[in-house]
Amino acid sequence: MAIVRVGLGHATEATTAANQAMEKTPKPDLVICFVNFSLDIHQAYADIRAVVGDKAPIVGGSAWGEFSSLVDGPQADTVVILTLQSSYFSVGLGIGENLTAQPEQAARDAIRNAYSNLLSNPAVMSLMAIALDSKGANEVSRIKPCINMVLPDGTSAQEEAFLRSLILETGTVSQIIGGSTATGLADSKSYQICNGVYQDAAAVASFSSGLKIGTAMGHPYIPANKGAVVTKSDGRRVISLNGKPATEVLKKLLESDELTPELFIQNPFGIKSSDVFAEYTIKSAQQVHDDGSVSFYAEIPKGAFLREMKTDADTAKKRFKETLEKAIIDAGSPKKIAAVIVFNCILRHQLKCRLQVDDLSLLKEVCGDDVPLIGFNTLGEQGATQGGSIGHYNQTATVMVIAEEVITQ
Repeated sequence: MAIVRVGLGHATEATTAANQAMEKTPKPDLVICFVNFSLDIHQAYADIRAVVGDKAPIVGGSAWGEFSSLVDGPQADTVVILTLQSSYFSVGLGIGENLTAQPEQAARDAIRNAYSNLLSNPAVMSLMAIALDSKGANEVSRIKPCINMVLPDGTSAQEEAFLRSLILETGTVSQIIGGSTATGLADSKSYQICNGVYQDAAAVASFSSGLKIGTAMGHPYIPANKGAVVTKSDGRRVISLNGKPATEVLKKLLESDELTPELFIQNPFGIKSSDVFAEYTIKSAQQVHDDGSVSFYAEIPKGAFLREMKTDADTAKKRFKETLEKAIIDAGSPKKIAAVIVFNCILRHQLKCRLQVDDLSLLKEVCGDDVPLIGFNTLGEQGATQGGSIGHYNQTATVMVIAEEVITQ
């Protein structure tokens, strides 16, 4: 009997993708799906539900490009599906609505619903007990009693408030990994799938697993020489840098008389995390305002030093391989990997296109040629730095690795 069965489907029609995935998982315990924002999300969900049956939990959302190990790169106007079937994990799904106006309540609702739907699994409990009794401390420390995969609406601009409330509910032991659901339509909310279709919401999938699971986050940048101190900010809006209007300072830093969205995309900034590793996390500027302030795609705290970041093709390749390797180590360095889930920023995708970097070939190099991969281009990524600081990031890839090994191995 297989420890875990994995199904994978990728097609322009949801029914076709679902049937592909179901070939290897006749009774899936979880269905993960990402649907391009241009498609009819309600119809796609209904088609998937018709194929997988009434009992299988379905989680996912709208995407700005979908990718899998079945295709050469991110696709448009497609549906990608990963199915998991195993006696050695349980999952509970939860949804929190009205995310934009009430992010804290949405987080509480989502995680409480997920936990209430997370049924006790005797096999998982037995494996936990055996592992705790037989493993050394270095191995026990990598066992994860719960991992929360999050899919908040990327148009809400409330991911940080959502995460703060979520952590207050879960504590700091439970890992958090995920990506913000996406749309390319300026006047529309993105979609979340959680045993139904929602907008302006956040979906949470809580895993209790006897399988080895690891997570990691990483980005393709290294620090450059220039930067500025944030002297006044309000959430995602930077009002002044070095005591001067933000736009004035950024024009000097970026050596440009005009601050355009394209310039911001190609010139992100980094802020050092406050943990012991002090790694840089990426924050991308979004737009300028008439008062001289600048909005970002993530919160920028007062007192932070915004460092200009740089990269090239070799650096981008190296950093993504390191991210995959960190996730594998976090899973306990399993010998065989069952599946990989990647939440990839749409801006990072655009960078990869400019640099001609192929993530799929790098994944095969690190994880193996036949490992199933699923992922989508997001409007922001959630995860933890190597030192454990949880946050919402830009131009980043967050990764979840599921091993074909149980935690007692």
